[in-house]
Amino acid sequence: RKKGEKGTGSLHRARWASIKSQVEAVKLSSVRNGIFQFIRYQFDLDNASFFRSRIVSALKTMSFAVTSAQEFHKMLFQMHLQYVSCEAMAGWIKFGRDIIWPEGAFFEPSPEITKEEQEAQAAEALKLLMAAFPEQMRTLLGQEIARDGLVVFHEMLQNRVVLRSMSYMLMDEVWLSIFPDLRDCVTGADALE
Repeated sequence: RKKGEKGTGSLHRARWASIKSQVEAVKLSSVRNGIFQFIRYQFDLDNASFFRSRIVSALKTMSFAVTSAQEFHKMLFQMHLQYVSCEAMAGWIKFGRDIIWPEGAFFEPSPEITKEEQEAQAAEALKLLMAAFPEQMRTLLGQEIARDGLVVFHEMLQNRVVLRSMSYMLMDEVWLSIFPDLRDCVTGADALE
């Protein structure tokens, strides 16, 4: 072995143990309940037909049989290694830097877009959101319910105050993962739980 390999190996194991403990703190039941609660509220399933709401309940019950906590934690661990690794974070930082300082110069704001251009961009974004929504979910929920839910979601994404609040909450989560001692000061992340 080379001189620095032993320290690097133990550092690597400590990093993996830290990630594993964070991943195991995420409960599959909480995530599952959060997803189905989001679907219920977003697509107004309380006002859907009895049959549709029963199908969603049956899907939730089936998800208990299909997903195991072990596989869920394995997937989270792999995603953490892939998207929150040092290399991935460096890529995100470079991406942000390139947006703010393209080619090393502070960006010049583009001219204000007209109301018609804003509406055209919003319509295009809604069309892309509709196309990205799985056809199976659209069939399950019904075309009208799926469209109404996606329109509400799209309108939420068009609201600057909502987007700013979500960005701040996500940044709070990043700061808390780096500096856990800030939990008593940083309160925006609690809204995500």
